[in-house]
Amino acid sequence: MSDAKIFVFKGGDTYWLARVPALPGANASGTTREEAIANARKAFRAYRDLLEARGVSVEHWKDIDPAKLPVEDTPPSGLFPGEDTPLQEHEVRDFLHQFEASRAALISLVKGLSAEELEQKPTETMWSVREALEHIMSADTEFLAKLEKWPDDPFGTLQATHRIAFQRFSVMEPSDWVNHTIMGRRWTTRRVMRRMLEHEFEHYGHIKEIMAALGSDRAPE
Repeated sequence: MSDAKIFVFKGGDTYWLARVPALPGANASGTTREEAIANARKAFRAYRDLLEARGVSVEHWKDIDPAKLPVEDTPPSGLFPGEDTPLQEHEVRDFLHQFEASRAALISLVKGLSAEELEQKPTETMWSVREALEHIMSADTEFLAKLEKWPDDPFGTLQATHRIAFQRFSVMEPSDWVNHTIMGRRWTTRRVMRRMLEHEFEHYGHIKEIMAALGSDRAPE
């Protein structure tokens, strides 16, 4: 894959991002442009090794030497070469295989941690493992929502997240009652149930306000 490159982007005042789109998933950050690029070269090797260890074919990437990859600025659009072309069926299958391997590696990494280890923050400015995992879960939903062709499609991601929550509670037994402290706040099963309903109704009203401000007072179906 001779067209493989590292693309860099200044993410803010204090960090840079570097990605290798030729191997989807290989990315890194750094406090300087040079550090981000160096970290991306390391990340390419580490991610390729992780996928291979999980049974994903790395044939496409085995001949790429990340140390020799040229560097370019990220396109203003944020789209990398080839990302605006239609998908082929095998590419969806390849993504699913890679996604399964990546998630299995993540779960294997954290599975043996105790509740205390999940909550502990190494420093005041670093996340705990739990915070990182919760961020991954919420980001997955946010990314999926970018696929929606609203209003033409029937809100697939919104319905899918509903099914996840519904399934989670469908398999719950009374003995599964939860009562524990997470990041200094006490959570029980009842509190989670209440907050889910409160949050949805809160934003139901919020969306009605937005629609009214736009001049749409259409009653819900």
